[in-house]
Amino acid sequence: MGSSIPHWAGITAASRSGGKNLNLDRLGVQVKWITKSGMKWKDLDSSFESEIKKWPAPNYIFIHLGANDLVFMKSKELIENIKCSILRIKVFAPDIRIIWSDILPRPYWHGTLRPKLVEIARKRVNCAVRSFIKTEGQYISRYPAIKASEHNLFRHDGCHLSQVGIGIFLNNIQAAIETFVLGVAKVFPPDK
Repeated sequence: MGSSIPHWAGITAASRSGGKNLNLDRLGVQVKWITKSGMKWKDLDSSFESEIKKWPAPNYIFIHLGANDLVFMKSKELIENIKCSILRIKVFAPDIRIIWSDILPRPYWHGTLRPKLVEIARKRVNCAVRSFIKTEGQYISRYPAIKASEHNLFRHDGCHLSQVGIGIFLNNIQAAIETFVLGVAKVFPPDK
């Protein structure tokens, strides 16, 4: 579940070898892409509850969301909202395993004249949520290869991933899910 980045990743995945299931069919994994461009954290709970009523509860929920909130919300408030949503998901569907997908860096943050402060907030949110996710026994997907300084990984808007960036993002998701399903680790790539 998530905003524009997983939205475009899902569209790209459908045309790649392995398809929308990221070549994870061999492990019995089926991927359902539930995305909305511009999605904000406040949209997660209602979207999740709506989907869970339509379909059987999934084994995993992969959440890539929060970047659209960073410019307009204090990091402390966003962290609390994320924690509340994760706890709500666990109550609503206790067997679901939650995968936190780190908020990616960007060369450009729309809506601010202080991008360095947004980058500090992004790091603070990722760090706090990772710590919380670990204490809850859940899963973390990180993206060390995606750096704001690598402009070829982003579209001209400096916000969305280019085809190269989406390729890295999809490869990372595929490897992370495979790692988690096989029980190899709960963080991908592993902490050094």
